[in-house]
Amino acid sequence: MLGDDPMFAACTIVSRNYLHFARTLCRSFLAQHPHSRFFVLVVDRADEGRSPCAEPFETVWVEELGLPDFRSIAFKFSILELNTNVKPSFLKWLLANRGLERLIYLDPDIFVYSPLVEVETILRTKDLVLTPHILSPIEDSKRPAESDFLRSGVFNLGFIGVSNRAGSLGFLDWWERRCLSKGFSEQSAGLFVDQKWLDLAPCLFAGTEILRSPAYNVAYWNLHERRIDSVGGRSLVNGAEELRFFHFSGVDVKNLSRISKYQDRFSLAERTDLTQLFEAYVARLRENGLDATSTARYGFGYFSNGARINDLTRRVYAFSLDKFDGVDPFDADGEFFRFVKRAGVLSPDQTSATGSAAFPGAGDVRVRLIHGCLRLALRILGPDRYVLLMRYLAHVSLSLNQRSVFWRD
Repeated sequence: MLGDDPMFAACTIVSRNYLHFARTLCRSFLAQHPHSRFFVLVVDRADEGRSPCAEPFETVWVEELGLPDFRSIAFKFSILELNTNVKPSFLKWLLANRGLERLIYLDPDIFVYSPLVEVETILRTKDLVLTPHILSPIEDSKRPAESDFLRSGVFNLGFIGVSNRAGSLGFLDWWERRCLSKGFSEQSAGLFVDQKWLDLAPCLFAGTEILRSPAYNVAYWNLHERRIDSVGGRSLVNGAEELRFFHFSGVDVKNLSRISKYQDRFSLAERTDLTQLFEAYVARLRENGLDATSTARYGFGYFSNGARINDLTRRVYAFSLDKFDGVDPFDADGEFFRFVKRAGVLSPDQTSATGSAAFPGAGDVRVRLIHGCLRLALRILGPDRYVLLMRYLAHVSLSLNQRSVFWRD
């Protein structure tokens, strides 16, 4: 029976600070699929203590996947990159070890409102199913724009469905190799974690289905084409299809009026059709431990001496793998730590929280100083060589292209 299939399961991936999202998603999925199973991959150190309460899902720790040279992988990728890049590995592991026929991945910040019957149907005959970010053009100048999807990916990988078939397993092998080797968040280089690779999937894998239903993966990026109406206790998309799931990507629990920190197209005051949805969702997050888990420390974010690993340190390691083969990068007494310390790559405050400073505006004194230097460079070099300089700066601004800054090969 569709919507009640024990061979159909769902999963998500979180670090400890997102456990409240995972609990909320899991409970929403199982409410609609009571005979299904839900799995959570925890991308964190299992030896730093387990959750003090019983979880509604089946837990898998990332090191249980048995990825070769996992500590190297965990070091070279940021928390976002690692959580997303182990996705194909987790899907493969579940299909191989849990006897499933149809499996979907959902981002933890998703809530399921009705049975995913269309996906169950598709996966009975297809290898994989994807949802596009948008189904109609965007004509205004707001964010996100169509050009943003050209950089980050046509399909949103907050959702993917796979079946236990030869075609999907071949796809997962292909995807896994690319994620674990090149799954960096470097959009200027055409890379965006696990997601950008899937632009190629419909071309390379004939068993790919593109689900174009507006009831799936409703989120800030497609609100220009989708409205949620409450009719008889059901949430309908554009007055027609029953809402399957809403993706609360970028939700700010302290300021719901923004809808998402990644968009400026709508405010919640303008989209009153979403008010009840958002308020109820945040209430559920609080019920599921928002205040207790959101500040949890990331186990792969520190060297063995407690020093914080910043993003530049990870990139230096990523482009220096041949220099530190067999070296444990987390070891504060090891060769890699000594190298980055000498190179001045470590953050001055080694115990500060992870986070990037806000990009300064055009009026910032530092930005004005840089602009003055660029105008001087133009006068000295002339327009042709100035353009060459800009091209080189664009190239070297990608942290993966900075090997020559640190090594004389």
